[in-house]
Amino acid sequence: MELTDIKWWREFRAKNSNTISSNEVKKISEFHAKYFNHKYQKLCTCNPKQAQSYINDLNELYNSI
Repeated sequence: MELTDIKWWREFRAKNSNTISSNEVKKISEFHAKYFNHKYQKLCTCNPKQAQSYINDLNELYNSI
């Protein structure tokens, strides 16, 4: 992960909330496409399982650094 992305992800993970903002949904979608090499597709807020899956993938990547 790039340094700016690491910083953003660290702040996102430190947040104490069960909801994510539309800006955070966009960033998570962008990061997942970038780091897991697929076309950008914004997460649908109607599908929390997909959002959690993206977050889990990105957490694994972050933790491996």
